[in-house]
Amino acid sequence: MEKKIIWGISQDLQAHIRYEPNACKGYVLDLSLGCSHHCLYCLFSPLEMKVYKLHNPQYKGDTIPLKLDKFLMQKEFPPVIYMSYSSDPLGNETLIRSTVKALHKLLDNDVNVFFISKGIFNDEVLEEMKRKPHLMHIQIGLINADDERNRIIEPGAPSYNRRLENLQKLSAIEGLGNLAVRIDPLLPLIDDHDENIIRILNDVSSLGVKEAVFGYVILTKGMIERWKGIKNMRACAESLSEKTPTISDQELFSIPYDVKIKKFEHFREICEEYGVKMSCCGCKDERLKNTSFEWICHPFNRKRRKEFINEDSKFRIEYTHLK
Repeated sequence: MEKKIIWGISQDLQAHIRYEPNACKGYVLDLSLGCSHHCLYCLFSPLEMKVYKLHNPQYKGDTIPLKLDKFLMQKEFPPVIYMSYSSDPLGNETLIRSTVKALHKLLDNDVNVFFISKGIFNDEVLEEMKRKPHLMHIQIGLINADDERNRIIEPGAPSYNRRLENLQKLSAIEGLGNLAVRIDPLLPLIDDHDENIIRILNDVSSLGVKEAVFGYVILTKGMIERWKGIKNMRACAESLSEKTPTISDQELFSIPYDVKIKKFEHFREICEEYGVKMSCCGCKDERLKNTSFEWICHPFNRKRRKEFINEDSKFRIEYTHLK
């Protein structure tokens, strides 16, 4: 039997579909160990790399594309897959080629794909998505329009303008399942000011985007302490003072809940001015499930997940946590 690392990456570096309770209790597919964007706020990729290194001391922390041969031989699939949980499916040219192959297999099997990326959608990716656009549910990460901020905090990711180009290309695809901008994770005192939010909403609404997903950053104690040692990050880190209940039950911290609610109320008003629906992530703060905010961040989950409950399937699709 294949030996699995606890956090999900297999010892033989094969891409595989796995059930991930922390990903809205669904199925995920990663195509790499590590992520070439190297975002300072990322929780998942560094943890996977750390766990892998415990089993493989020679690992140097590089982004390693996972092998696809076992995945491409697979015959059964869950009805919906999140791509990707701890990496970006468009993180570099090698991963883009893997993504095209993976999408071809998934779409051939009529799998709905949640696709979240900061990477570049080239023509080959777009043509693959156009084969069955109704199965593609895409969110583009855009947190700040300041390229200097992005160079420091998301050093390996494409520029703001290049990500806007992605939205322009995607909005031109007829019959796309849904398309949203993901303004998440917001860094307090860096990203969550009106000028930035208005800039993003103005830019994306002009491209036909009708939904924005908001969320505040959540960090471990260790990450917060490291950020306090970085001059431009200190105030941000100090504001992450409240332990936050997340779907993972890990000890994670964000801004105080009452401040978060006031900010979200304000962001919702700005969104309404631009004809954009605001939603937020209830997995990152489960208290949001008791508010008036739309806390299910994937439109697909709101409308269709219950359709795919099949007690006889080996793929258990849960939805009670979404009520």
